[in-house]
Amino acid sequence: MKLFKKESKIEKEEYFSFCVEGIYEHKNDELFVLGIVDGIIQKLDSLFLIGPYGYEEKVEIQEWIEVDSKQNYYALLIDQRFQEEIDQGYIFTNKNNHLASSREEVYNPYLQFLLDQVNHQHYDYLDILFEQLATRAYFLAVFDYQDFPIYQINDKKYYPIYTSQLEMNKDQKCKNKKGSVYSFDDYSRMCLNQDKLDGIIINPYHKERSIVLNKDVIQHIRTIKEKNIKTYAKAKSYLKDRKRRQKYEIDYES
Repeated sequence: MKLFKKESKIEKEEYFSFCVEGIYEHKNDELFVLGIVDGIIQKLDSLFLIGPYGYEEKVEIQEWIEVDSKQNYYALLIDQRFQEEIDQGYIFTNKNNHLASSREEVYNPYLQFLLDQVNHQHYDYLDILFEQLATRAYFLAVFDYQDFPIYQINDKKYYPIYTSQLEMNKDQKCKNKKGSVYSFDDYSRMCLNQDKLDGIIINPYHKERSIVLNKDVIQHIRTIKEKNIKTYAKAKSYLKDRKRRQKYEIDYES
């Protein structure tokens, strides 16, 4: 099953994604990872492996194997130690950061993968998408209060935000305007405080990577963030306490 709709324009975004579809043991302590490339392939010696809930690691690629170039199917040979860490639905990509060196650039390879999955009715990815939005997603948008950007669907009005510069350029209203980069949390606060808005729409001009979020869903995503912050705070506090206990035990024993 092909997970991505190939678009030649993706090459302008300077990154590609290799979506993991199968993982198999190989000879010589190697792992054979089958997947499909979204975008223009770059056969690099190392890639970033990105998965749900913030998992991210740089991985050395031992070999690229062309499986079906017409369908963009390839395989990677990597170290077998990743067998317990990698799963279907993870991606390899050459860009790991959401924010590039410039504050006007955004890379969202994993977020775009999740949007693609949800649009293909793979709703088991929905919770991961919400968590990604709540804690790790940055977007481009135009802030112009004199000409407030609105995307209208029937009688509903949505604030458009974009996962990349390429997506923003598809909006005629955004041409020749400078974009600003903010987190989803920043945009959600703005939207919830605007009575004339009914929600947010991500990538309104890309059928495969677009999603409409009404205010109820936005509030739900904000709740997810608050829950995660509490979880992270507890984990951080626990680690500090454990270090204190270990130090005390070492000092006491010595």
